[in-house]
Amino acid sequence: MPKSLIEDFKNPPKAFKPMPFWHINGELTTDGIRQQMKDAKELGGFSGISVLPLAPKKNGRPGTTPKFLSKEYLERFQDVLNIAEELDMEVILYDDNDFPSGMAGGKLGELYPEHTMKRLDNVESTVQGPAVLKEKLPDGELLAAVAMNPKTLERLDLSEYIKDNTINWQVPAGEWKVMYFVLVKDSYHKAYPVVDYLDTTAVRKLMELTYEVHEENFGSYFGNTIKKVFFDDVGFWKHPRTWTGRFNQKFKELNGYDPEPYYPALWYDIGPETESVRHAFFKTRAELLAEGFPKLVGKWAQENGLKDTGHPPGNYDPTPIDMNADIFKFYRHMAIPLTDAIIGYQFGQNGHKLISSAADYYDRPMVSTEIYGAYKEETMDSLMLYRSAMDLFSRGVNFVVPHGLWYHPEQVYISPLVSPYSEKLAAALPGYSEFVGRACMLLQGGKRVSEIGVFYPFEELAGWYRFEDPANPRQGFFISPETNYMEISGMLTNDLRQDFTFIHPEFFLGDKYALHNGAVTLSNLENKQTYKALILTGCKVISVKTLEKLKAYYDQGGLVISTGQLPYKSSEMGKDEQVKTLIKELFGVDANAPLDGNPHINQNNSGGRAIHLADANEAELSKALVMGLTPDVAFSPNPILGSDFGKFNYIHKIKEGRHIYFFSNSSDEAIQTEVTLKGDFKLFEANPHTGNITPIKNSKKVSIENQSYTKASLNLPPVGAVFWISNEDLK
Repeated sequence: MPKSLIEDFKNPPKAFKPMPFWHINGELTTDGIRQQMKDAKELGGFSGISVLPLAPKKNGRPGTTPKFLSKEYLERFQDVLNIAEELDMEVILYDDNDFPSGMAGGKLGELYPEHTMKRLDNVESTVQGPAVLKEKLPDGELLAAVAMNPKTLERLDLSEYIKDNTINWQVPAGEWKVMYFVLVKDSYHKAYPVVDYLDTTAVRKLMELTYEVHEENFGSYFGNTIKKVFFDDVGFWKHPRTWTGRFNQKFKELNGYDPEPYYPALWYDIGPETESVRHAFFKTRAELLAEGFPKLVGKWAQENGLKDTGHPPGNYDPTPIDMNADIFKFYRHMAIPLTDAIIGYQFGQNGHKLISSAADYYDRPMVSTEIYGAYKEETMDSLMLYRSAMDLFSRGVNFVVPHGLWYHPEQVYISPLVSPYSEKLAAALPGYSEFVGRACMLLQGGKRVSEIGVFYPFEELAGWYRFEDPANPRQGFFISPETNYMEISGMLTNDLRQDFTFIHPEFFLGDKYALHNGAVTLSNLENKQTYKALILTGCKVISVKTLEKLKAYYDQGGLVISTGQLPYKSSEMGKDEQVKTLIKELFGVDANAPLDGNPHINQNNSGGRAIHLADANEAELSKALVMGLTPDVAFSPNPILGSDFGKFNYIHKIKEGRHIYFFSNSSDEAIQTEVTLKGDFKLFEANPHTGNITPIKNSKKVSIENQSYTKASLNLPPVGAVFWISNEDLK
């Protein structure tokens, strides 16, 4: 390891240090900007800031003055850039006035009201036939008109009976539910009307008002003082029925049939086709969102020498369907996928690996986090700064945007205040910034070692979801009783402590996932991963094509583990029987048979094993994994913590030929254990709290079944973390 790395770990370069949001709740002045940026750097240790303009609130809380995008505002933003250059700081360009992104500070709604967000409504009534139905259509753009018999589930397309905005239909005998599916302008917005994220024409109009204004005025700073652009909450929060005018056209392109007769499936069970049709609808919406706002912003950023980062709402929630459509597809065009780690400590913790797994698939070297925002003030102390950060580092994050600074710190309305003006946190911030800088310096880039792939059950999530179900507890949480992939995520990360990667089943079908000798390789240029075990979590719905490739992996000697309900419905229309047949061939179990709780093992002559765990508990999953792989990292004893407050985790990366292991203990308990690493290493300990790097003297080499291992003792204090680095040349 070069001497420069040792020096950089001691004094990490500014690019790796935290760059917090700076909420502007008041009037910007040149003197105020200079003082606060100077304090952010010198007292907080922050290397940059993201200026976050705010809209005024109805309760009297002030917004940003001068008004966002006004001549005077742009002059103050110029002050920010001038002072950033003086102080050698970086400025992250936040793209709007408040959040969510897409309002242009109200200008979009004023200038282009036709390009604001749209909603799909179902205007329905019950008609008893035989009768004549003649009535005006409801307001809005009609996307489909369907009658459905609620007893037989027979559906009739009514479009041929509509003329001049009036329907004239001879109703057959029986009871019929008449449904008009209309597109209307959405009415709920946080501050101002938001853009139609699914419509590229609308997004381009928005970008003229925001992105291009910043480019025109501050383009000379792009790539130097401004290196990143940030967007916020782009998705469906409070708008679960977000829709767009060209939806039907896109549906036909993707799925090959007309969606109009199938619209009732978005609200009701329409028979055996229900799950496959819902999957087709929500897959279409996911493509529209991915190819809308995030793609256009990503393209603009790339053209301007910037890296874009940001997030949708609910990126860690159990279901993406009514929050962000498809979390993997959302990040398709993003340079730095971001996880929104707010609300409270450990909230959504099992979902953060979704974002880093998406980054793995796209071979992105950086994963960022927006962190701490909305933590209750009484829960926040100096230790919490570290708990949250180290938990996320172990889950793949390597760049930190704290939430944050406030221009008037006495008027914070989204706690906590993470600022040198905080009495609780001020003294801790310089050390914290150094800790983050050291960790991110080692964790950015490279290859993450993960030998377990866990299927992300998108087909199940999409096939289950329907609009306005009375059983829906809240957005992001309406999942089938069989869905347990989040629990498996927590079990692997926090209990078994074996790292894994989520695999999107649709992406699994591509050439990027190659099968070879009982293993699956994610064929990336840098972040290449090889999985020796694949886990199918509980679900009823899956793609036949996914199952066929999964069986091919098993036929070649691979280990497949199912955890809970086996699928028996196809996400492709009319292929349920093929799913059942493949499941029987793969696991030797009837998917519709009652779960008896006992593991079932199916084997083949190639050494393949398919293990069905009806009761996917920690002990049974551990036994199943041992059948296919020896852990890359193992702990003896595997620490058992006395509470769920805080976690003991690890992450293993390989960079420039060096193995880098990060061990984190966010709990209040000391941890002592022996660590066994696969490989023969000379190890050094790098302490991110102090910046010191020292040789590990207690390591020993062992050989088990012709495989070399290195063992060493690990001692972690409460809320402590450490790196182990392999290198023969470190002096």
